Amino acid sequence: MQNIIYLRTTRFDDMETKVLDDKKIYEIANLALDIGTFLLASGAHCGRVYRNVSRITEAWGVRVNMHITFTGLLITAQCKKGEAQECGKAVTLFKKTKIYDINFNAINEISQLSWLIAEEKISVSKARNLFKRICSGRKYSTPTLLLGIGCACACLCIVAGGDWKDAIIGFIASIAGMVIRLEIIKRNYNMMFSFIAAAFFTTLITSLHVIGTFEPIWGLSTAPDRALATAVLYLVPGVPLTNSLIDLIEGYIPSAIARASFSAFILLCIAIGMSISILLFGINQF
Repeated sequence: MQNIIYLRTTRFDDMETKVLDDKKIYEIANLALDIGTFLLASGAHCGRVYRNVSRITEAWGVRVNMHITFTGLLITAQCKKGEAQECGKAVTLFKKTKIYDINFNAINEISQLSWLIAEEKISVSKARNLFKRICSGRKYSTPTLLLGIGCACACLCIVAGGDWKDAIIGFIASIAGMVIRLEIIKRNYNMMFSFIAAAFFTTLITSLHVIGTFEPIWGLSTAPDRALATAVLYLVPGVPLTNSLIDLIEGYIPSAIARASFSAFILLCIAIGMSISILLFGINQF
């Protein structure tokens, strides 16, 4: 016999009786798990994941306890009775986080969805459909992504003291490195290898600029080493580093350590790729 729980919930100005059985609790927990792992993969820190998921489930009369890690999410859901009590069977689910794909727009839309559920008390099926729409939302195309990376690195080169020649090299080198990284990821190779390869090929192009390969084309540049230093900045893991600090402040210590370790290893891979290229060309004044 299914465990059936009756509870009273207020919706606008009327009272209605909702029935939460085991199947319904599982449905809510499964949606909460999908939303939580999606937030993690999109670049949300642990505190944001906890707040959004709790806001969603409590609107449907379910309290969740979460164990949030860098690689996955563990959820235990149970029907809420009163402010501090749970009743009925508990549902425990775990799901690994997919490949990280930073998307702040999706994080914002999930936050809006959580408030919509909390205020309007929409059904679980409708919330699932809205979540699917967010997951399949528009993303930046590869050409747009490459153009943005190239322009960002070129502007950073100018800010660092380079001239327009250094900026052009930084623009080309960063785009070339990102193309290499995307191709490696597409072939399902180790992600860390993609950082080493991207850093190597980016530095390869800027190293040619440093040793004067392009001087016959446009003459001397102001500071070719600025292009060498700034062209790889698109690889720096800014989001994991920031999230590790936020998690540390908010008390999610294991996740903070994991994010910091992940970021540190990415920085090490970038350094390895750059070092190989710099040593290959014998650049010792960098």
